[in-house]
Amino acid sequence: MHLPGLSRSGLGRLRLVTVVAASLLTAAAWAQSQPKFPTPLPVPKAPAPSAVPSTAPAPAAPTAGAPAPTGPRDPFEPLVRKLDPGEERKVQEVANLKLVGVVWDVKDSEAIRALVETPDGLGYYLRLNEEKFGGKVVALERDRVRFVVREEVPGVGTRERTVELRLPKPDGQ
Repeated sequence: MHLPGLSRSGLGRLRLVTVVAASLLTAAAWAQSQPKFPTPLPVPKAPAPSAVPSTAPAPAAPTAGAPAPTGPRDPFEPLVRKLDPGEERKVQEVANLKLVGVVWDVKDSEAIRALVETPDGLGYYLRLNEEKFGGKVVALERDRVRFVVREEVPGVGTRERTVELRLPKPDGQ
């Protein structure tokens, strides 16, 4: 290939410039496609110890089998443990749940799921007609979930009530 007005050395330089420009564009596109890692949050400084002794009670010793309240979790400690005699299991209630999202599938209504979060930060997927948290999921809509909860009322017996969880509105609405 010979362009009028360009010598062989000029053509070589043009090819070199073209290759360098193409590689720079490729590198720039690749750099933009890479995920941006978040910057670490600053660690708050501990308050200076006061000269006045505190009269706060000493923290209670952890119960046997319970993880330490601070520090990383022991990876060999089981996530689920058996209850000690006399210890009660905390039961989550529907009223304490927070609706985080609804996974909607137009083609398959069986694949619709609601994502709820318990007060302790655990998330659960719920399907239609699933019984969990003391209630039964009776309706899944794009922005809400309805449960039917059975309650024991002293002197009256059992009654059912409907509890509805809604997605929080986006800011500005």
